[in-house]
Amino acid sequence: MLSSTFGRFHVFVQIVVIAIGVGQVQAYDNTLTNNLAVYWGQNQGLGQQALSTYCADANINAIHIAFANKFFATGGLPALDVSNICSISGNGAYPGTELPQCAFLGDQINTCQTSGKIITISLGGGNGAVGFDSVDQAQTFADNIWNNFLGGTSSTRPFGTAVLDGINLDIEGGTADHYADFVTKLRTYTDPAPKKYYMTASPQCAFPDQHIGDALNAVAFDAIYVQCEPSRLYRQ
Repeated sequence: MLSSTFGRFHVFVQIVVIAIGVGQVQAYDNTLTNNLAVYWGQNQGLGQQALSTYCADANINAIHIAFANKFFATGGLPALDVSNICSISGNGAYPGTELPQCAFLGDQINTCQTSGKIITISLGGGNGAVGFDSVDQAQTFADNIWNNFLGGTSSTRPFGTAVLDGINLDIEGGTADHYADFVTKLRTYTDPAPKKYYMTASPQCAFPDQHIGDALNAVAFDAIYVQCEPSRLYRQ
């Protein structure tokens, strides 16, 4: 693993891992440089298992649920697609939205968190409809993420009462505008909260990242997971 300093963060070039074994659970510690983060939700073709399976894996410290793939979908709210695990077609949507009703995942999320792992919502993905036209739009999106996935309240929360541990920006399209505004607004909710929330991002290997490079220089992130394709499994 190679390390370098980037802005106010430590950036770690990720090691490709293609197999996962199950053993004693290890907690996430953001002061360490060997936390292992994985994306979960889009691996249907290779036999994706329940979230609880990966939460029991001793090698994994952080799990990004993939993906909230549209920022402003039906009803002006984000869309969520977790493949064969949680989708509109399989689980139904909250009326007037593209947010599936997957409260059954709440218990698995809570179990993961109890074991010391963090669970974040990943925003974007390779085919995401993402981006902001204005500061107001970025701030509205922050409101929606806080209320539907983090510590806010909403009648359209996909995972029920489960409160995720933060966000992961996996932005692979659109413009670079206003991501710093999004994070800044979200931090007005997360920073004063009694619960610790993590702002993370996954820029591409090419430097600087054309989509979130400006945001990485402008605002604070807790962890950066550099994507060196084709792997979707990264080490902080």
